[in-house]
Amino acid sequence: MQAPDNVKIYEGELASFWFDEFGILCAVSKKVTRTIEKQKANYALIREITGNKRVCLLADNTVTYIQDEKTREYSATEMPELFKAMAVISNTIMGKAAAHLFQYFHGQPVPIKSFDQEKEAREWLKQYLNEQDRSIK
Repeated sequence: MQAPDNVKIYEGELASFWFDEFGILCAVSKKVTRTIEKQKANYALIREITGNKRVCLLADNTVTYIQDEKTREYSATEMPELFKAMAVISNTIMGKAAAHLFQYFHGQPVPIKSFDQEKEAREWLKQYLNEQDRSIK
């Protein structure tokens, strides 16, 4: 997944973020070891760029690392505060495994679904959008 030329990109240590035309927060993971401290900073950045509003997240986990249990537990408690729904896409086994392992151990704190194709993921997320989501970006 790649950001269009005409959007503002927010760079975090764990991912690059931007909003699409529908108000979906898009994220491309970076190849960085995930720790609870880094995840807290990541969520603080998301709160800042969303104005502390819950959003739909389209995450490209192609280059990601699997989180340790403590970090996964923290993420599971924070996700409902940040996201309405999450669509995860990945072109690697590691990226797909990270999403599946999270769901296996922590269920679905918000609606989460994995996809192979960005277009399908985006379409699935649209069911969770409302008119106010376009004003967040």
